[in-house]
Amino acid sequence: MTVVRPTPEATIPTTRDRRDSCGLLSRSPEVRRLAPVCIASALAACLIPSAAQALPRLHAVRGDSPANVTSDGRQVLLRGVNVNQLGDYWQQSPALPPTVPLTSDDFAGIHALGMDVVRLLVHWSALEPERGRFDEAYVDRIRQAVTWAREQGIYVVLDMHQDAWGKYIASPKTEQCAPGFSHQQGWDGAPQWATLTDGLPTCRFQIREIAPAVGQAWQSFYLDRDGIQSELVRTWARLAREFASDPAVAGYDLLNEPNPGYGPGAEDATTLGLYYRRAIDAIRAAESSARRGFHHIVFFEPGAIWSAAGVDATPPPPLVDDPNTVFSPHLYAGSITAVPGVSVENGFTLADDAARQYGTTVWSGEWGWFGDPKSDEPQIARYAKQEDAHLWGGAWWDWKQACGDPHNFSDGDATQPGSVSPSLNRFACPQQQLLGIPQTTRRILARPYVRFAPGRITALDSDPATETATVAGSAPERRGSCAVELWVPDTGAGAPRYAGTNVKDIRTGSTAGGFVVRGCASGDWSLRPAVANAERALR
Repeated sequence: MTVVRPTPEATIPTTRDRRDSCGLLSRSPEVRRLAPVCIASALAACLIPSAAQALPRLHAVRGDSPANVTSDGRQVLLRGVNVNQLGDYWQQSPALPPTVPLTSDDFAGIHALGMDVVRLLVHWSALEPERGRFDEAYVDRIRQAVTWAREQGIYVVLDMHQDAWGKYIASPKTEQCAPGFSHQQGWDGAPQWATLTDGLPTCRFQIREIAPAVGQAWQSFYLDRDGIQSELVRTWARLAREFASDPAVAGYDLLNEPNPGYGPGAEDATTLGLYYRRAIDAIRAAESSARRGFHHIVFFEPGAIWSAAGVDATPPPPLVDDPNTVFSPHLYAGSITAVPGVSVENGFTLADDAARQYGTTVWSGEWGWFGDPKSDEPQIARYAKQEDAHLWGGAWWDWKQACGDPHNFSDGDATQPGSVSPSLNRFACPQQQLLGIPQTTRRILARPYVRFAPGRITALDSDPATETATVAGSAPERRGSCAVELWVPDTGAGAPRYAGTNVKDIRTGSTAGGFVVRGCASGDWSLRPAVANAERALR
């Protein structure tokens, strides 16, 4: 549980103190006879919650000012990292596990970077290893991860992950590949019983998705052959029912990087949209049937080609017209996107254009760079600048990638991984020796940003070099909470000082890895570094 140490100017109560004081102030006649200073202190505590307070429920707003919004009326920026440590991956080498164990320390480390969300990978093959059997033990592991996240003030997006359909399209050593094709390892996603390939070749042409067996598996899914799509829809309903009343779960990512089948591009996008509609309907019914259940955000993706090309056909808007949805492409332009001339900036423009047809905000479920950290730094900084300018969130790929992860093998016949696992926490391979987070990357990812703000955020300018930020917003009507919360990393130069316009009771509390600046904002408001803070950044 995060503990915020009080600043000299004020004492921030514990969660229990704050809840009791707010409740007593509204109901108890005894409290009305307290000294005025006690009442003022309690009121301030109501306005400025500690980091340990329960996470507010989230929902998406579509329309002219799309955003992810809390139940108390504040916009939230969800910025974090993918966590794949509950994944059910193909194991390429018997000596190298494909995942690193997940512990509470992982979430503490994520919190210390100022991040407020994880995209938690879950796999259909682990949820329903046998047709009709929902694995409760696996769900318990997911529930434990959500609990660890909640204790650190971190939201969770549950992501139904897949790559090249699943573990069970791995090239047998005896398979003869056609000229230009090569063996490939298995990946992750669907269970074996839902892998319908009709015996087509598993060999790939350059990339994992271009393999006859992979295309046939996806075509079978889109056609709902043997009811396999219906089974995934039912699995989503079961999973959604488990977390229907949990505000720490921000929402659900319906399917990671869906591949094309054998239909034309527009047909594949439509069949993908039809699956999305079925899954959303099932999730909503499950949430409504649960005690204290509520509708969570649904994150929906374009096809996998978007990651490689920066654009792809997208599902028709009428098929994803649920009001509580967010468009979630993976913004790899400038990184792994293979189309020349598609820059970081182009990638954001293309995502913005696509989101406008749905009237949603954008949340990039994956982004990142995987080469030499120092050489990648300028591109990562360009991405960060665009992310701030668009007022979007996203999740870096990924937190800890094991040496035995399929991504670390160059082809299906490899027995040894590459020398370095290029996750955020880098590892030397094959010994799985932790090298840590590259400092250049850490500085950019942990840069200041506003986590919660009343009304709408209108501008965010964050400078990783000085670890300072200027943020502005508009809350024209006093509805819900006025609390604004700005994360600032610890540079070792002491607590930051911020000034504001139309922001009262500005206070700074320390937390693991940095500081949280809080205040009560109304009207057209702004927060900016005080003069002393600028001097602090230059020390």
